[in-house]
Formats: sequence, structure tokens, C-alpha cells
Amino acid sequence: MRTTPPLLLICEGRKPRPRKMPVIRPKESKLQCDVAEVLRCHALPTWRWSHFPAGEKRDIITGARLKRYGLQSGWPDLILVAPSGRLHCLELKRRGETLSEAQEDFQLWCISHGVPHSVAWTIDDALAALDAWGCLRIKIGGS
Repeated sequence: MRTTPPLLLICEGRKPRPRKMPVIRPKESKLQCDVAEVLRCHALPTWRWSHFPAGEKRDIITGARLKRYGLQSGWPDLILVAPSGRLHCLELKRRGETLSEAQEDFQLWCISHGVPHSVAWTIDDALAALDAWGCLRIKIGGS
């Protein structure tokens, strides 16, 4: 049996075409857990933060009940509150994904009302935002 190199596509009567290596795209839940761990270990005790649990898959009955309770789409994954009471919003996305229309609307609302809002596709993006907001006991990247 003949084997084909994994990155070459063989078409009948044609030369093999090289293919790009697939991009590793960790799940958004991995990024969520990593950022939460950083906050658990390194957030200043004067800051408050929580995950906003709106994006998980759930059954129709639970989804309908949450809507009746007032759950709205577009809110960020993490909500942080500074000691001054100022709200900060951190949206986490899987690499290669974009904001939904509701998330873009929320981001624009934050910008127009002076609420710090950041979108992170990697742990480095998230750490940069958290460091810029001053909510960590550690300094990131020599800042």
C-alpha cells in the first residue's frame, strides 16, 4: 500500500499541491479557564470579578427561563469591577472567531460610555488588558 505525505493533496493526473499546516485553535473554554486561573491567583484583592455564564449550550426550557429572568446576549465573558466601582469588560474569543452582532453592539456601547472593554483571542491578549487595567498583583511583560 502506498502512503501519501500528510500535507500533500494528490489529484488524479496532477502534481501534488502543498498545503499549509493547520492552525492550532484551542477552544474558548480553555482560554476562559486560563484567564480565570490568572485572576484567582493574581488579581488584587480590591478588585471583584466573575464569569458571565451566558454562552453555554443549554436545553430550551433553561434558555427560555433565563430570558424571562432578563439574560441578554452580547455581554462579555468576564466582568471586573475596580475598587473605584468602575466596570471593566473582557470578551474572550477562540482564535479566528469574530464578535457576534450583539457583542459588537455591547462593545460599542461600552466605548461610547467610557467603559473599558477588551477582546482577547489569546492568553497574552487577556494578560495585556488585565495589566493595562491595573487589576493584577504581578506585572506582565516588563511593564
